[in-house]
Amino acid sequence: MLVWPRNERALLSDRLSCCEPLPLEYLGGALRGDHDVTIHDLRIDPPLEQYALSHEPPDLVGVAIPYTTSAHVSREVSREARRLWPNVPIVLGGHHPTVSAEWLDGFAADWVVAGEGGAPLSHLAAELEAGRTPTPVLGLAPYDARTGLERDRRPKPAALNNLPMPDRSLLAHHRQDYFHSIYRPVSLIRFTAGCPYTCKFCSLWRMTDRRYLVKDIDRVLAEIADIDGQNLYVVDDEAFIQPARMLELADAIDKAGVRKRFHMYVRTDTALRRPDVIVRWAEVGLDSVLVGAESMTDEELSDYRKGTDPGQTRRALDLFHANGVKVRANFIVQPNWVDEDFARLSRTVEELQVDMPSFSVLTPLPGTDLYDESRSELISDNPELFDCYHTLFPTRLPLESFYHRLADLLAGASARTTPGVTSGADPSVFYYSDDSAFDEMLRSLRDGADWSRPREPERLSSTG
Repeated sequence: MLVWPRNERALLSDRLSCCEPLPLEYLGGALRGDHDVTIHDLRIDPPLEQYALSHEPPDLVGVAIPYTTSAHVSREVSREARRLWPNVPIVLGGHHPTVSAEWLDGFAADWVVAGEGGAPLSHLAAELEAGRTPTPVLGLAPYDARTGLERDRRPKPAALNNLPMPDRSLLAHHRQDYFHSIYRPVSLIRFTAGCPYTCKFCSLWRMTDRRYLVKDIDRVLAEIADIDGQNLYVVDDEAFIQPARMLELADAIDKAGVRKRFHMYVRTDTALRRPDVIVRWAEVGLDSVLVGAESMTDEELSDYRKGTDPGQTRRALDLFHANGVKVRANFIVQPNWVDEDFARLSRTVEELQVDMPSFSVLTPLPGTDLYDESRSELISDNPELFDCYHTLFPTRLPLESFYHRLADLLAGASARTTPGVTSGADPSVFYYSDDSAFDEMLRSLRDGADWSRPREPERLSSTG
């Protein structure tokens, strides 16, 4: 059994965005044929206690820690699994233990997996099934010897073509429940992995040592053919790094008669380098892009090591709009901002005619250079605050004022009406959700100061 936790304490709740747990489907693909696999998505499925009343105990429980913000709730899931099935081995995995050993104390667990996870998890399952005591391999460590797994013993990134196909049949019964942004339902797919750029706030390039890994065109087409839905969220770090390949993929999609709506991440400089590729993708279904604009000042972009400039952002948005591609642009809010900075960003969003603006507070996520450089400056050690909506740095404004200004930004974004994106029935452009969920988010954000006040450390970790 592979378990995905709820986001019950996250500001961006499951009512605002709920994507399929694609990493668990990849693990299911790795285990397929040799083991019976169940994915239990606690965002949708009943609590484990209710499940246990009508099912035999599993032979192995995998608990995902998909984000740093999931550390506490995943810890509770592991303890509940241990209470229900005291003799069943428990293994942890996910993005967070792949990049950080922090906040991993106190779990009920026997093993930890890092990296893609398919090979080490298959090894663990095979050893347990054979009645042998599992031996550690690259990417797999006993829970009590996990320190260093996220560094020295994390497997190097493997060729994506060597990974098994994700087993989407495991969640076919939930396919209509998954959504993101304006796409409901939505399916996730990955064309590439890694990024050659070195943004200070991002951990993804460090996970692949700046390598950019791609899937063969035929493999991508096979995965697309395995998806029934129309809306595809391409979760690549940056899909368009190799423009010639993306042009070839677009032609192959067209030739195969695929008719989907694609949402992708893309850098502004990448788009401008080969505008013909964007034009071609718009012809074959590119419906919207997420652009990390981050800032419209050279100074801030330089500090982030973004490698782009404000002029590129303006020209890239013009390119997308000219081809009917909607833009979700993200902007970083600095903790040291004052009222005029918030007002400036609000004006910028209007001037750029961003279809779906989003905002994130500068967050030193574990596994990033920013975290390594600034961890001594953080005002809180609560992993639930690493959600890009709370500040972990001291603010120039009073803390209450900072969160009120941030909430005003989000409320202003939601109030905008964008042709082709919103309708009279649902004017929100922030996330595709019912109004009450977004209102609750704004109320929680305005109360953010209650979460972020400096306090004594609560590091649930082996810092290794």
